[in-house]
Amino acid sequence: MALAPTAEQITVQEVLAKFEAEFAPVARAVEDGEFALWVGSGISRQAPNLGNLIERAFDYLRERAVDPATAANYMPALEEALVLAEVEPASVEAQFGQALAAWPQHDDIINRLWTNYSRVLDIRIAGQDADFVLWEAIDVRRAFEHPAPPAAEHLCIAVLILEGAVQAVASANWDGFIEAAIERVSNGVPGVLQVVVDPDQLRGPVGRARLLKFHGCIVYAAREPLTFRRYLTGSRTQIMDWPETAAFAAMRNEVVGLATTHKTLVLGLSIQDNNLQTIFARAKEVHAWPWPCAPHAPAHIFCENTIQQGQRDVLRLSYGDGYNHDPAAVHEATLLRAWGEKVLIALVLKLIGDKLTRLMELSLNAMGKGPIAAVLDPLIKSLRDDIAGLAVPVPGSKDRTAFTNLAIALWSRMLSLFRGGVLPANPEAYEALTSSTLNLIAADQNAQAMGLGRLGVALALLQYGRAAGHWQLSQPTSSDLISGAMTAKASRPGAVNRPLFLVKSATDAIALQSDGAFANDNAIVVHADDTWHRMTGGSASARRVRAAPGRTGRVGEIHVSLGDLLSRCGDAVMLQQEFLSEMIL
Repeated sequence: MALAPTAEQITVQEVLAKFEAEFAPVARAVEDGEFALWVGSGISRQAPNLGNLIERAFDYLRERAVDPATAANYMPALEEALVLAEVEPASVEAQFGQALAAWPQHDDIINRLWTNYSRVLDIRIAGQDADFVLWEAIDVRRAFEHPAPPAAEHLCIAVLILEGAVQAVASANWDGFIEAAIERVSNGVPGVLQVVVDPDQLRGPVGRARLLKFHGCIVYAAREPLTFRRYLTGSRTQIMDWPETAAFAAMRNEVVGLATTHKTLVLGLSIQDNNLQTIFARAKEVHAWPWPCAPHAPAHIFCENTIQQGQRDVLRLSYGDGYNHDPAAVHEATLLRAWGEKVLIALVLKLIGDKLTRLMELSLNAMGKGPIAAVLDPLIKSLRDDIAGLAVPVPGSKDRTAFTNLAIALWSRMLSLFRGGVLPANPEAYEALTSSTLNLIAADQNAQAMGLGRLGVALALLQYGRAAGHWQLSQPTSSDLISGAMTAKASRPGAVNRPLFLVKSATDAIALQSDGAFANDNAIVVHADDTWHRMTGGSASARRVRAAPGRTGRVGEIHVSLGDLLSRCGDAVMLQQEFLSEMIL
């Protein structure tokens, strides 16, 4: 039997397959808003490298330890750092005048201090503040002052928030990547995310989601150090004091409450720190999660290659005797063997696909044509899976941020054109399908009134023709309006690329026409309703053929009315065949 892929080897498509099989209850629970995200440094690879920060601190101490004017205060600190690195200070004294980068022991020292980073941050200098190593030696403000753009993980978290699936995030990270991602994809709309670092912020306006930064935030600390510097938590003493310190009482209550009321999806967080394990122990005392949990999703899911020791401790704390009965079964059910980036991309794709499917079902059921939805559902999944196959790093990169940025841009372009007949005002923002969780879409009258169910029908039918080999679909040939939502091309020699538009009504098509979207006279416009069809005389087809395709390769502007097709097609087979006949490429 073939070995299961590791977290490194697994593809986004394979993660989606897990969400359709053994982890289906987990995916559905995420879609219904049952999970909170708990995130750590593993999703912030663009943050300053911990090894570099440790080296900066070491050299800061070393330089002052060899200066006669400051040696009395700094030599004990340097020696403490060396002992943490398992190096006898006397054995390397001759190297004190050189930067650590020149030391033969450089790598070993950094690696050992890395595993003791909290104790490095706890090194004290006589007469200085307790956080001196972090605030002055490392100069954490300068280290974080020019952040990279948000990565795929942060963008996907932002999308899940806008789509309503994620309402709470607990973060051990100091960086502002999630906030930056929300700022970008929401087009700067204020208040989408309620960020909480200081207890007073708990009393502020609620947002779509709440971000609990329980170890502090460097963005706030750099901006308002008098208020927020004290919340930066990283040293051993701070971590040990955190469960009892009065300054953190309000935050403790919130995160314990989160661990009590929401299931936990862990992304890039080892949970090795004592204060985090205390949170889950206290949550159990309030209201324990059950094990076994079937048919419901497990209370804890770890996006790792193997369950780490801190995470294992959480399972033992949370499930008690339930864990003891069969630890292997607990591990199998809670270990989603994939890194956070792939998991988050897969969750976004599944959520959008499932929302489209649900909206399509509601729309067709209202027409008394529910059986058609059952045939079209697999086509939505097929399209979703094909898109997932494109979620790979670009050459020269190890991450999927380029794919995520492009996917957001193309999706938002298509949805903006469908909803309003215009391009997005900000091409980097995200156009949400609906902010309702999956289980509440049936009550979302606005989403249904926007004709989004018909959008699902259109995409399913386009995928049907594509899978059957009748045409190819690709991204627009340019960013101009005239290039449409996507490009369609017949699967025959000599076929040409044609811009394809999906619109909810004739009003949007007219707006596009007025703005010159159809100027090349070769656009294909798929209408959700039948208004354009009725406007053009109610003929069997609402297309205009201006030239023989066999001679010129162009057939002029084509309008296809889903409203008309659905009214006269009694089953899915007829609908598919009639759609093919209308789509003259």
